[in-house]
Amino acid sequence: MMLRVGLRRMKDPAVKYFYAGVKDSERAAFEAGIALATAYHYLLGLPLPRNRASARRLLDDLSKGLAAQPFRERVEVRIKGLQTGRTAYSYGRVNSRNLDVRVVVRYGRSRVQARLSWVRELNYPLMRIEKVATE
Repeated sequence: MMLRVGLRRMKDPAVKYFYAGVKDSERAAFEAGIALATAYHYLLGLPLPRNRASARRLLDDLSKGLAAQPFRERVEVRIKGLQTGRTAYSYGRVNSRNLDVRVVVRYGRSRVQARLSWVRELNYPLMRIEKVATE
């Protein structure tokens, strides 16, 4: 399940509170880290509706909420191997192994693509920067 949310470029009224030497790419990476950490703690353990269409709508709405954070250009949330419950006491839920989140943050002249997904080799849900581009 995926949702891409495009946002217009925003001015930053908080820039005066940051160290003056912070580059746009560093700030974009900082914002991407915030986005991924928010997604992880926001979604982990979330019970999913039994109906796949309802689960998809829920994840789409949650993605829209994540995209509301400053400087988010695109947010994609996927739940790999989505399981829905079959009995009254069973239900699917988000766990660190099935969560896959990608975020693109644009700050000033820089764009950072970051991802949160399970890395089998590390046995860990790794948050990482996948690409940095500057205009």
